[in-house]
Amino acid sequence: MNHQPPSTTPRPPLPPPSPTTTTGDCGNCGAHVATFLFNVRLRGIHRRVCTKCVLKLHPSSFCPVCFAFYDSSPPHPSKRQACSQCSSFTHSHCATSPPSPYLCRLCSPSSSITLMNDMSSSSPKRIDDKSAAIVLCAAKIASSSMAKAVTVARNEAEKKVRDAALARKKAREALERVGVLITKNSNQNNNNNKNNNNKDGGSVLQASGSE
Repeated sequence: MNHQPPSTTPRPPLPPPSPTTTTGDCGNCGAHVATFLFNVRLRGIHRRVCTKCVLKLHPSSFCPVCFAFYDSSPPHPSKRQACSQCSSFTHSHCATSPPSPYLCRLCSPSSSITLMNDMSSSSPKRIDDKSAAIVLCAAKIASSSMAKAVTVARNEAEKKVRDAALARKKAREALERVGVLITKNSNQNNNNNKNNNNKDGGSVLQASGSE
């Protein structure tokens, strides 16, 4: 059996991976975003907003220093510092010598933190650890927001189903009452007709007897 040597023809290069980010305009600030847009529920309306606006609109959902997401509730008051300007809560161990009144790092005028909102096409494909933590925090907030939106939508749908069932029940009862009234009126008319016929027959008999 002849064995053919393996082909030495070079394989074509693999296509680049499909982008995992989305582009468009932020539904809150209107800025054009070339990296990350998140689906959130704002005042009962679903919107796609940038990383910066996700954090800005949910200040009490994360620590503005380490960007840890508060899944169920913020830390205990004894273990946090409340910002006097916004409604954020900073871990006590993250706050360094908090002044009075306390300003979080996002509200402090001397803060050098830059929230990643957009990256130009010339930006590197990799982001640093801090930016990754910020994006991850925004993603968790958006996921929690949409989970709550699903719960609200489910409750609204279940309420509409209950309301529809109640409306059908009332309509059926109303039709039954109408049917009873129709039957009652029909029976009453039949009885009246019988009574009238009996009266007319009696009158004819009396007239015949008088003759």
